[in-house]
Amino acid sequence: MKKTLAIFLALGLSACATMNNPLTLNTVASIESAYGVALSAAVAYHDLCAKRQIPASCRNVVVQLQAADRKTQGALAAVRALAAAGPTVDATSAIAAAQAALAQFQAVETAYGVK
Repeated sequence: MKKTLAIFLALGLSACATMNNPLTLNTVASIESAYGVALSAAVAYHDLCAKRQIPASCRNVVVQLQAADRKTQGALAAVRALAAAGPTVDATSAIAAAQAALAQFQAVETAYGVK
């Protein structure tokens, strides 16, 4: 019984040690850097819209940008939380969600010419 328990514990620990976790500091930094660029463009667009320096239809674009921004912020918060939890947590789905949210944010900007 003790030998069986020791084998199960060893197998369990080795499974944790061999987990392939794509969450690295470079991954987080890469996503956050791209988000920073997208957010900077969105803020500049919002400011131009608020000052009425571009057509009034910009208000609809700003609403879409804000929704995409909130979604991206939430996804990035999940990635940061998993990064803080340590390397034994599989973050594949959180990274994919953050990348998809960022891609959507960037797509809104591209669709409306936000630079």
